[in-house]
Amino acid sequence: MRLELSFSLKYPRLPVDNKRIWISFLKNCLAKSGDGRFYKQYFEGTPTKDYTFSVILPNPKFQENIVIFDKNSMKIIFSADDRKKTGLIFFQAFIQAKGKEFPLPDGNTMKLEKIIQIPEKLIISDRVVFRTVAGGGIVIRSHNKETNKDRFYSFEDEGFSAQMKEVLKYQAVNAGFREADGENVEFKPIRCRKVLVKQYRVLVDCTCGVFELHGNPELLQYFYQAGLGSKHSMGYGMLDVLSER
Repeated sequence: MRLELSFSLKYPRLPVDNKRIWISFLKNCLAKSGDGRFYKQYFEGTPTKDYTFSVILPNPKFQENIVIFDKNSMKIIFSADDRKKTGLIFFQAFIQAKGKEFPLPDGNTMKLEKIIQIPEKLIISDRVVFRTVAGGGIVIRSHNKETNKDRFYSFEDEGFSAQMKEVLKYQAVNAGFREADGENVEFKPIRCRKVLVKQYRVLVDCTCGVFELHGNPELLQYFYQAGLGSKHSMGYGMLDVLSER
């Protein structure tokens, strides 16, 4: 399921480091929906999340710590794999949140005004050309348990391909696919660029643009719906299908 959420804001501005706002909003929606019975399923412990989202701002202008945009409005595109009814669970939660103000930093507020379901593509080919959705990008991360530090790779970095295979293998297995399905996914950049995104005071390397994936069509469908790569449930990895080959 893919949804377009339209918001009004008190002021047309946000902090540059704004990922935590959207996580807080999603948590708030589930906590107040259906007596909060689905909150634990997605936000307690470290459960694998089968959704992604991207924030779309109208003509944003980035300053040092804030981003200013043209209108007192913005959109979030939310997408989920529906094998566990995740899309329906969040859709119902968004309906209950509609029309209610949600507090933002620096005295700002936002209100969910409209929810539209967007048609999705059904992938039947093992070769698909994707484009990252505006407002996000693909994150490929490695984590060093000894130092507790992360390293982020963009498509132009040495080691990107090897680490991407590890990330996609892990994501595939956790989604119920075979380990071989994740290992066999091939990534071919077509028109890509490196972008830095500020998250929790850390600059995260992302890959944005157009690329081709070759792999199991059902797994490619999952990546399309739930997001591709590390941190996809934090607003990264959302994809649009451009063509199938």
